Parts: sequence; C-alpha cells; structure tokens
Amino acid sequence: MHSGTADLSTFPVLPGGGVLVTDGDDLHASDLGNIVDRRPAAILRPRSTADVAVAVSWCRDNGVPLRAHGTLHTTGGQALCPSGGVQIDMRSLDLIHAVTDDHADVEAGVLLRDVVWHASLRGRRLTSGPTGYLQLSTGGVLSVGGISSLHREGAIIDRVLAVEVVVPTGAVLWCTASQNRELFDAVLGGLGSAGIITRARLALTPVPPRARVYDVAFSRLQDAVVAARVLVGRGEVDDVLIRWFAPQRHRYQLRFTQYHHLDRRPDDAHLMRGLTLFPQVWDTSYWEFATSTDTRYEPFVTAGWDRVHKVWADYFLPDSALDAFLADTTPEITDRDLSETSIGLLFPHRRSSFTRPGLRVPDGELVWLFDVLSDAAGQTDPFWLPDRLRRNQRWHQRAEALGGTLYPIGTDLDPGSHGLVLSHPEQMVSAPGGRFLS
Repeated sequence: MHSGTADLSTFPVLPGGGVLVTDGDDLHASDLGNIVDRRPAAILRPRSTADVAVAVSWCRDNGVPLRAHGTLHTTGGQALCPSGGVQIDMRSLDLIHAVTDDHADVEAGVLLRDVVWHASLRGRRLTSGPTGYLQLSTGGVLSVGGISSLHREGAIIDRVLAVEVVVPTGAVLWCTASQNRELFDAVLGGLGSAGIITRARLALTPVPPRARVYDVAFSRLQDAVVAARVLVGRGEVDDVLIRWFAPQRHRYQLRFTQYHHLDRRPDDAHLMRGLTLFPQVWDTSYWEFATSTDTRYEPFVTAGWDRVHKVWADYFLPDSALDAFLADTTPEITDRDLSETSIGLLFPHRRSSFTRPGLRVPDGELVWLFDVLSDAAGQTDPFWLPDRLRRNQRWHQRAEALGGTLYPIGTDLDPGSHGLVLSHPEQMVSAPGGRFLS
C-alpha cells in the first residue's frame, strides 16, 4: 500500500472549477463507523466530471492512491483513501439534470432523498424502491447495491438505465446494458474497483399517493419470518421487512405496506387471509412513508450519532439457511448490540429480481438480507468495540458456511472482503471476461 504523501506540485488545473483542499481540519479521516482513521494528502471537491477525470488520470500516472466517496455511509473504511493519497468528495457533484415520467438523470453526489422527492412530485417512485435511509449519495448507493423493502425489484442497481463512469485511465464512458456492457456490470455494486460513477439515470415508475402500513408484533423472530414468507410468496403487498429495536429487543415487528389511491383502499382481510395477525394499521403519504427512517434518525444525528463507533453486520442468506442462522445468532444478540439508536433488520427478496453480477447474492428462490446495525451510543464498556468486531467475524463465518454472502456496507476490516476502491489506480487492468482487478 502507498504509505508516503503525494507530491501535489504537478497536480493539474481543474477544468470544471473544482477545488483541491490540501490542509485544514476538514480532511476526511473516517467514515460513519468511526473505526478506521486515515488522512489523505488532499481532498478534491469536483464541479464537473472533467475534474474527476483529470484527477484520476494524474493519480494513475503518478502512482498516487485514489478513492471516491459520497456520504461515507459505510462502517469499515470501504470508501477511505489510503493515507497520503487523494480523496474525491463526490457530494459537490449535486446537479439534477432531469426528472421525467420514466427516469431521473442525476449526478453522483445527489442524495437519494432529493431523487425520491422530485420523483414523488410527478407521482413516481424509484422502480427499485428507495433505501430505508435516504441521506445517501446516488453514486455511493450504486457502488454497493442499494436495498429497499420492496421485495419484488431487487437492488437499486438492478433498475439503473445508464451510468457515466470515469475509468482508471481518465477516460469518460457512458454505459448501459447494451453499450459498454462489461463496464456497466463492473461498476454497479463494484465498490469503485472499475471506475468512478459520476452520473446516473435511474428508472422511475408510477406510485399511488398513499401507503397503508401494517405493523405486527411478534415475541419470536421465527414467527415473523413465517408470516413474511407467506406475504412475499403471494406477491400482493409492496414492502415487507422485519425489524427490532432496543429496549424491546425480544419484540419483533413485521411491517408490510400496500400503496393505494384514496378511492381504492386495500382489502385488509384479503391481504391477511389465513394468517393470525393483529396489526396496527395506519395510512400515510408515500413521501412520509419513504422518509420515515430519516425522520427517526434526524434527532440522533443532531445529538452526535454520526460521531460514535458503529459496528454493522450485513449478510445475504438463502431462505433454506435462514432458520439455522437465526437459531444460532439471535440468542447472541444482547443489550450491548442494540442501543436506542441501533436496529436489527431482515429484508426478504425474490432472488430472480437481482440481475447485476457486481452484487453477490446467494442462490435460491428467496433470499434475506440480515442486518444488525450496532452503535456505541451510551456505551462506557471499553471492550464494546473489540467484542463487536469479534462478533462480526463469528457471524460472517457462520453466514458463509451456510451459503451466505457479505453485503459490503458493514464492518469487516479484512480488505479482501471488500476489494477496496482504487487503492492502486496504476494497477487497474481489465481481465478476461470483463472483470476489473486491482
């Protein structure tokens, strides 16, 4: 790994008016996990794709490590540049080019929240569904995958129409399923290992203005899973997820949602036929439903949640292995794993809806994303962090033994697990079959 400090004396003029920051306290050193600390030699805040291309080309020619990031919403240092390199802060590429009835054309730094808002004004939603938390950059989400609770549509990367990419040579290419297909497949869910996404066109679809939300409480996680399987198998509801919080970590909430128009309300009895469910039912606007997690976390962020340690466990599991994984793992979840600002999640998805090869998902008709998003809010135990890291190692090994795969937003400090982003741009080559290696 590059360990020195880059000589920036020959860094070129940025044609789009971007800014290169070389000193000051705002040089990025950590992501949301606040565990991995690195200080780059410089931060580039680009104002155009041309700025990114110039920086990538110069870093490649000079053997300088390069990394691009959005809102740094990872917890294992995935988007952090090696010390002494150049970090590109993509949040300054924040132009929304167009929002039409069938797509949103946005730069990589545009937040998903803004995409969802402008789409909702036209009665549209992301075809994939949005992530639960929307304060995420579009480019960052497309680099990891992007999972919603809309169980029929796969990941956000499965509903991307086109991306503009700066490849390690500095060239700028537009990619679609029919144009530069190998690069298209490599960058979506590729953690930046094949290039930097600077702009994207995301598919949109009509959405009714209202959402009816059903919240059902269970004392056993496995019972919630059984009901979720039935709902997903029928395919009649839109969103399905299971979640649990402190201080009631043994109380599991199955949430499912049906979008609707005011004059065509859902038939509750039909949706829940054959199931012994006694949900709390409430109606809200689609926008309020899509931003409900943002609303929950806004006061936490204000109170300093961004600055505490976080250890996230995130694994895809085949349905055939889920019960065994939960039987071993659920008893290990303690009060130290779930603070008042933490959450546990299970997302069911139809495997056939995942089409992009960059996101590793197990085989089977149904797959689940298991998340325990732990943070150290309120913790005074000096062993909290090393214990949680050992927990993640244990759970990761367990998931892999059962055919599971890593969803790479979490805290796995083994660089080989993530294929770290453009750590040595001068070594990036295209391998046979369209794979991009560093």
